[in-house]
Amino acid sequence: MNDHLETAFSFSNRHKDLMARDAEHVLGWRYEPRVIFERGEGVKLFDVDGNEYYDLSSGMMCLVLGHAHPELVDTIKDMAGRFVHQSSWYTNPWAIELAELIASTLPGDLDVINFAVTGSEANEIAMRMALGATDGFDICSVVRGLHGGSLAAEAVTSVGGARKRGLGPLSIPARSNSIVPAFYYRAPAQDPDEWDRISLQMTDELIEFTTSQEVAALMLEPIAVPGGMIVPSENWMRGIKEIADKWEALLIFDECQLAPSRTGNMWGFQRYDVTPDIVTFGKGMSAGFAICGTATTREIAEASDGKKGLPWAGTYPQDPLSCAVALKQLEIVLRDDITGQAARMGDILEAKLSGLTDRHECIGDVRGAGLYRMLDIVSDRETRVADPAMAELIRREAMAEGLVMIAVKNYMRVCPPLIITEAQIDDVVGRLDRAITKAMSKRTDEIDFSSSGSLAANEKFRQSA
Repeated sequence: MNDHLETAFSFSNRHKDLMARDAEHVLGWRYEPRVIFERGEGVKLFDVDGNEYYDLSSGMMCLVLGHAHPELVDTIKDMAGRFVHQSSWYTNPWAIELAELIASTLPGDLDVINFAVTGSEANEIAMRMALGATDGFDICSVVRGLHGGSLAAEAVTSVGGARKRGLGPLSIPARSNSIVPAFYYRAPAQDPDEWDRISLQMTDELIEFTTSQEVAALMLEPIAVPGGMIVPSENWMRGIKEIADKWEALLIFDECQLAPSRTGNMWGFQRYDVTPDIVTFGKGMSAGFAICGTATTREIAEASDGKKGLPWAGTYPQDPLSCAVALKQLEIVLRDDITGQAARMGDILEAKLSGLTDRHECIGDVRGAGLYRMLDIVSDRETRVADPAMAELIRREAMAEGLVMIAVKNYMRVCPPLIITEAQIDDVVGRLDRAITKAMSKRTDEIDFSSSGSLAANEKFRQSA
């Protein structure tokens, strides 16, 4: 455990005991220190000693309205005493109303929903739909894209690292990580328009030479978050649509990290003049419950029905409690214009975070949209060499300042609940400023950044970055 953090928080004996028991009996990724949380309220978390923190990851990017929203609490209480679970051969009013409301927020004819439990499932459903509707073979995904942890979703994921190591024999062969991302910050061509041209040309050629040319779908996140918060231009996204059309492939957008409202649009892809054939949702649409899914057109749904194991069910999709809570959350998002709130507060957050670059040389870039921002931590601004050790040290100092953050490799995410206020943003950025100042005064060569998650960097990354 980091001595500075232990001293800063003066963890109680009970807290230390829980940390040790967690390490002994639970197999899971953990940041250090292994803080044990017991309560959430609004944009805050509280550990078992009563220490207070800002939740800058919104749970796991799920809690659009923050912790313990009173209307959601009432819905949970009501449903717990009414109807929790049912056979997936049947449905309930809340699932139907949720499907209708989700469809009402989508453009075009995206009005048929296949519910799932996880984002991984939702993305596998999307792939099944594309294969079933087109009779194609290949699913083409983005280098630096992440679509989940199940085997098929992992196969199209291409962020590399421990999460993929050794899984080759179990990966689906009908996939090609062939879409070259619009990662302007580290692109060989620094002019964005020129990189759009080059990356789109490379994508088209990779599809031609690395696939069967029987392409079922191009699958991508409108903003690739784990891969580096890569925000493409409208021109690039239109080019991807043209490539999909050229190969007579469907276009799948993975919105599990983005919808609803986090980017300042209800759906992340709405910042572009491009509508997908299939879109998946999870995390933020779930209100923290196991309710995710896939939306498509009636035409694609009917063309894939009865093929590739569709429609997908399983044990828990469209359970009444989870659907009722997700439905209530989406109703509040629409009623209270949470999308507009995210756009306004997102502009403020971007300006405040960008201001930190004037004070701290380790911040190479600030990227993102709405209330989903990322700091790219570097050892040298000119060469843009990544510094994952410094990012991890900043994360630990941020924890000591009362900020719960996600740091993966050299990428530090800032994605608070969408109900955050301007005053709270000021407080958050002030604490982060202090954390970076403290981190910059310390050594990073002994920082272990390899065990915090399946996306974490390892020592080879330190040597090659």
